[in-house]
Amino acid sequence: MVIIYPVIELSDLIYAHRYGWLDALTRVTEGVMLRPETMLSHVFKSGKTIKEYLIQRYGLPKGSLDRLRIMLDHGINTPSFREIFGLDKTPGNLVEVYSSLGVDMGIAFDVPARLYLSVIVDMIVDGNTEVYVDESVKGIIREVAEIIKEQFRNNSSDNSALSQGAMRKKVRGRAMFMIMNDPNVQDLLRKLSKVSIEETVKRLKEMVKYAQRLGFKGLVPVIQGLFKDDIEHCIKETIEVMAQYNGEFTIAIGTGGKVLSREDIEKIKFAITKIKEYATKNNVNAKVHLLGWSSPNRLWDAEVLRSVYSADSLTVRRRAVEGRVFVINGNLIDLVHVSQLKDTNCECPACSDPILRKYVLDPSGARRNDVRMVHNIYMITRLLNERYAM
Repeated sequence: MVIIYPVIELSDLIYAHRYGWLDALTRVTEGVMLRPETMLSHVFKSGKTIKEYLIQRYGLPKGSLDRLRIMLDHGINTPSFREIFGLDKTPGNLVEVYSSLGVDMGIAFDVPARLYLSVIVDMIVDGNTEVYVDESVKGIIREVAEIIKEQFRNNSSDNSALSQGAMRKKVRGRAMFMIMNDPNVQDLLRKLSKVSIEETVKRLKEMVKYAQRLGFKGLVPVIQGLFKDDIEHCIKETIEVMAQYNGEFTIAIGTGGKVLSREDIEKIKFAITKIKEYATKNNVNAKVHLLGWSSPNRLWDAEVLRSVYSADSLTVRRRAVEGRVFVINGNLIDLVHVSQLKDTNCECPACSDPILRKYVLDPSGARRNDVRMVHNIYMITRLLNERYAM
């Protein structure tokens, strides 16, 4: 069974307690994922852990919080990290933040090569050169963007009539064609892949040293690489480093935050196979987490999902806030606004409670109604389990 970690704000836990659905949340998931935000700045400055802060300041029950694991992603934007925590984003400072906040798991400081491929499209379509890119690969990203932009400009006679969505789709298609056929781009992507791995593993080694010093056991390394041989090299190096740190750990595979192609899925399958292989060789237990999975609409491959332990989802909360819930329709899952629900027969912890059920069905944007995320987590998890049984 895949465990869904909803990506939430810290205030969501406060409202969950205030409106009586914190316990329901702990019944559909073992944990939540947080990202850097202003409220975490207050917690960090207080010197308390997140759970201590919530208990002492807002009266959240210790028992419920003890049942909830907290995973913290450091975020892609280095300047915002500095604004929130008052520290430069370095491997050592990141471990200090994780340890001080008392999170159960913290995403290691990586260089997300696959995510940066999407950044290239943003730079071309939106003309946005201010998107934050890690200094170690900034030059490579700009060079790839310029090559693709120039090629696209030479073949753009009919682009003026295209909508931005159509333009973005066309740029992605052109970019993928060039990745497969242009030797200059291919060479640069090879370089991007290798540099991202070298820098990611280097930072992981530093983080492990700081983590051992501070007694922090929850580092979650992220596998990088755009090509299978690079992916395997990253896995080998990562597991060998982690084996010196902990006998059991979670290891993340990024999805790039977008709908995945068949080639992307095959690379994820390859990565999972190699993680199992190298974990066995190093006598460690490595659980796989899909980073940025979000929903079945992003990745719907039973073979992959059978092999992962957990995945994070921004969608379950975002759609709940919009007043939309997941509904199972045969072997598929649909999103329906609560005002259009025809069949409300549901056994999830939210819908089976008369008070919480009213919140689920209330179409307004009141914070108490965010309990819909409990329903959404339940429905996705249920569908995944049913698919596994086939």
